[in-house]
Amino acid sequence: MSQPLFGTGLLTLAPNLTGTVTPIVVAVLQDISLDASFKIVDLVGNLQFAVDKAKAEGKLSGKFKTGYFAGGLISAILAGSSSAVGSVQPIYAEQFTLAAGTYTTVKGALTVAGGDLGVFDVTANKFLTAVASAPATGQYVPPTSSGVYTFAAADNGHVMQVSYMYTAASTGTTISYTNQMMGTNTTFGFRLFNLYQAAAGGANIASPAGIYLPVVSIPKLSLAFKNTGFMEKSVDFECSANAAGQLVTLYTGN
Repeated sequence: MSQPLFGTGLLTLAPNLTGTVTPIVVAVLQDISLDASFKIVDLVGNLQFAVDKAKAEGKLSGKFKTGYFAGGLISAILAGSSSAVGSVQPIYAEQFTLAAGTYTTVKGALTVAGGDLGVFDVTANKFLTAVASAPATGQYVPPTSSGVYTFAAADNGHVMQVSYMYTAASTGTTISYTNQMMGTNTTFGFRLFNLYQAAAGGANIASPAGIYLPVVSIPKLSLAFKNTGFMEKSVDFECSANAAGQLVTLYTGN
């Protein structure tokens, strides 16, 4: 019988690497599509229209979107990248009243040297100008690795807001990606299962629909940030055959 499907289903990626690999479950899968296309070659003679057509090279490709900014998936897609525990975090508009011409950030020694994100003088209603040393009024020296800002003595008593970066050694993940040699690539095995009605005992309970793509390359990763919406991560993918010539396997309930 015909099999109705609803929703995106569950998508799992497994890197095609030797040894034991950890599958990656794509969370908050918003949509996914798979397209098969072929180049058609025409046989044309002295007449205007083709007398025969043949399929030439084919292409199996698709795209999926997810609403999570998942470091594990991003790291896996960027072949050759490295990951480490810890991250750099921002502090915006940390407010204080200036005294004695200096201010030590709340994060202190965790402050990233060179991690200055600007200073706003609330009292004077203006942004200050960064200088290397000996600041005059309206100027400041960016924070050292100990988190100390230096200001002009003439600005003492002003309410200031500093913005800066600090190191969170045990929070988050840092992904580093360097320029790779031509040809560097990690392929994946994709498994998509649509469980519509299966959990509720509906028409698809006996056999949920599924798609298996044994060799998938990812040529494009897009991160879209929106002013009035959630971030979307969009991934384009292209399929190729494995050593046995397998390109795609479909599982249906009919």
